[in-house]
Amino acid sequence: MKKCLLFVTVVLTLSFSFAPSLCRAQSDMDSHPSCPLCGMDRHTFAHSRIFLEYDDGSALGTCSIHCAAMELVLDRLKIVTKFSAADYNTRKLIDAKKASWVIGGSRAGVMTSRAKWAFEKRRDAEAFTKRYGGIISAFDAVIKATFQDMYDDTKLIRQKRVRYSAMMQDIKDHPECKYCGMKRDLFAFSRMLVRYGNGPAVGTCSIHCLSIDLALNTDKMPEAIMVGDYNTKRLIDAEKAVWVIGGKKPGVMTIRGKWAFEKRTDADAFIKENGGQISFFDEAMKATFEDIDQMLR
Repeated sequence: MKKCLLFVTVVLTLSFSFAPSLCRAQSDMDSHPSCPLCGMDRHTFAHSRIFLEYDDGSALGTCSIHCAAMELVLDRLKIVTKFSAADYNTRKLIDAKKASWVIGGSRAGVMTSRAKWAFEKRRDAEAFTKRYGGIISAFDAVIKATFQDMYDDTKLIRQKRVRYSAMMQDIKDHPECKYCGMKRDLFAFSRMLVRYGNGPAVGTCSIHCLSIDLALNTDKMPEAIMVGDYNTKRLIDAEKAVWVIGGKKPGVMTIRGKWAFEKRTDADAFIKENGGQISFFDEAMKATFEDIDQMLR
């Protein structure tokens, strides 16, 4: 009984000791949910986010050191009284100037090709460099590196956005699924696009709705059938894709999932995590009509 009470006491003590930092970490993301410079969700990038507090009582939260550096340039007349960065491991806000930073390494950075991560404890930074590489640095070196990388990073971001915009053009042209009305941008990983000769293309949310279009248009010969790669969301040739049927991940408009991958290695990785079996387009289409039959029963 005494051991049980001791355990509860320790747990409660630890809970209360961590509570202020957890509340603060949550509050800065609640009050500043998105980065004002790039619009990215700060909850998603909690491990790289920055929080700036000024002498006039105002504050600003960014997704990364890259955007924080831009903010320093934009509001260079304002005095920063507190510069906080998220600890890469715990997501807790820490003093950026006292942190052990890691520049570079194999881990992809946020808004930069050369990553910059903050750690409250030096040993955590050392453990990170052993696994991913990079150089342990002080805050001033990180700021210097951020501005050194700024031009290349902004050019890279611009190129990525141009490629992304081109990749998602079919969603702009066909924002909703023709048959169920679902927003195709929300299902970019399962969306499909079919073109019949010189006629207009048809966009659907999934192979389920595509099967309806193919069944209704037997008088037309598809010129191309495209599907969103499950990982990259880029449209790929559905007939050349590696498909995965089944697994624990629920499908779109169907219980039995049917996912397309451009690379066999990605399909294998998906199966390892979620189950399912390797298939090809013809098999995926047959399975789709089988599932429709089951849904109607």
